[in-house]
Amino acid sequence: MSVDTAETRVWARQNHACWELEPLVEMHHGDRVQVGYELDLYARIPMDKAPSEERRTAVMGIWDRLRDIAESLLPSDSRLARLEVEPFDAAARLRPETRFAPEVLLKARLFHASDYFAPVTADDRARLHPLEERLRELGLRARNW
Repeated sequence: MSVDTAETRVWARQNHACWELEPLVEMHHGDRVQVGYELDLYARIPMDKAPSEERRTAVMGIWDRLRDIAESLLPSDSRLARLEVEPFDAAARLRPETRFAPEVLLKARLFHASDYFAPVTADDRARLHPLEERLRELGLRARNW
């Protein structure tokens, strides 16, 4: 999926889009294993619209845009990593980092393409730097605005 960088930068600023990346840890054979990363993308819910079908449509459009951004982060032919986006959840998120401004949340998991339970290595972490740089290039900020 291709995302226009300049257009997305404007959109990210208007919607206060941001991201968080945390370890994805699973139990495997009785041990806690970091198998990948959880990627959360946030954008503000437009509160200038009254609760209505118009706002619900706007929220779904924001989530769709976040999904496009997430899906654009890995090459479509990636053999090393896989990104899975969780289904849409209409519940607004309120975080202290944003002074509890209501946000749309897109949750995704990033893990090894060949073996879900393969532990994350230092090389895997190094491969995340371009992904983080791409998010910054697209205008999303780490954690909050």
